[in-house]
Amino acid sequence: MNELREIRKKKFALMEQQLKEIHPKEENRLFYHHSSEDRIVLSHALFWTMTLPQNFKSKIRKEKFFLLLRQYQEEMLDAFLQDDDYFSDLLHYCTLMYEIMPTILMSSYLREEKDSRRLAAIAVVAAGFGGDMPDELATILLDDIDYNYNKVKCRQIELIMPKLMKMVESEMKSMR
Repeated sequence: MNELREIRKKKFALMEQQLKEIHPKEENRLFYHHSSEDRIVLSHALFWTMTLPQNFKSKIRKEKFFLLLRQYQEEMLDAFLQDDDYFSDLLHYCTLMYEIMPTILMSSYLREEKDSRRLAAIAVVAAGFGGDMPDELATILLDDIDYNYNKVKCRQIELIMPKLMKMVESEMKSMR
């Protein structure tokens, strides 16, 4: 387990270096203006809930980067619930992957896929809504993250999915 964590640490250090080259100014990064670590966790929970692979029809649903981000997010949410010491590292890894995702989408064959725009719009909505929602709602959503049959579950986020998906549609229109 420690060997895997060391490998991860090295790989993500390289990814962080690449991200700093792409976005040298911290204030231009997606989560820079989030008021707390909890808001970043909430943004990841929103994204994770909104991006079930079966909701995508194109190649995105099988794309390693996308599936890996979702896997890390689930692992991070599990560590968040367990108060695991590895949580901070996992949150950092998820955030790096999330922030480099637009670059990967725009520089690959996926660029022309409609689902790429949809995925990018979901990322913008999840980060923006997670960072800007009223504190009371953020607390409700964070407190609701729990387990169902030993799997991470976000019921309250699922309940607001229609509102979130309308925001995604609006964001997609502005991306054209």
